[in-house]
Amino acid sequence: MLNIIVSPKVHNAKGEKRIKKVVKYLKAQKQEFSVYFLRELSDMAEIVKEIMALGETDFIILGDDVVINEFVNVCKDLSKIKLGIIPTSRKDDFASYVGIPSDPIMALKEILKFNVCMVDLMLVNDVRVLNSAIIGASVEILENYQNFKIKNFISEKFAAIKYANSFNGEQLTISNKNGKTKTENVYEMVIANGGKSRGKSVSPLSNIQDGLINVSYCLTENKSENRKHLKAFNIGKHIYSEDTKQYWLTNLKVSNLNNQIKAMVDGRIIYANKLEISIVENGLKLYGKEIVE
Repeated sequence: MLNIIVSPKVHNAKGEKRIKKVVKYLKAQKQEFSVYFLRELSDMAEIVKEIMALGETDFIILGDDVVINEFVNVCKDLSKIKLGIIPTSRKDDFASYVGIPSDPIMALKEILKFNVCMVDLMLVNDVRVLNSAIIGASVEILENYQNFKIKNFISEKFAAIKYANSFNGEQLTISNKNGKTKTENVYEMVIANGGKSRGKSVSPLSNIQDGLINVSYCLTENKSENRKHLKAFNIGKHIYSEDTKQYWLTNLKVSNLNNQIKAMVDGRIIYANKLEISIVENGLKLYGKEIVE
């Protein structure tokens, strides 16, 4: 049976709007299903526990990246789970990157083929991550933008200009098990499994089925160069720049002198003493067409 968990209205009202179309289609197809509505994201753990106690392992998340991230982190054993995703918009990063249609019925039709593909996940300090962890100017911009009373396209552009210019980089110590440790003043760093973050193509070379993390970063320069670098990262053009350092790794550790790293992880800002990142190859069973990167 398909167990559909719907994004809470307080987080994203589009979930409750789209579930009506989904239910109507499933009834027409005579598919067996149950629907669960979240009041808050914190309800996810209890609902998943109840469903799995019934012996159910087939899930559909009707929600965005934050809701999917919550789901994969409350499931203790993901190897038992098969997951289908119905996005709430074409801007949902993970769904968009793996080619899931933004139209709810088209996405549902792909799920109902019951083809399963395996995709990788990252572990960031033991937290499962679908897309990326970002350190640097983008995080400064988002953190300050979230404090604005008025949030719209204009205020977001204002935050991008103001805080991109004032950010002087962060001195990071970067290491992995097979390489040398280096300390550099980083302006923007993307550590990616999937290739999108908040609708931006931050890591177009990422492959969620290759067992590797794509790491790319640029160093702090003058203001004009910093702005150019950030613009390139936001549209995926940084991969063509000689100033961008790129690596494909299975693990990575990032720290600084203050033992306080600020990072944007799957669109949410976290604070940690350090970041220890690894890849979980074939960590998630996903309903959908075969993914071709």
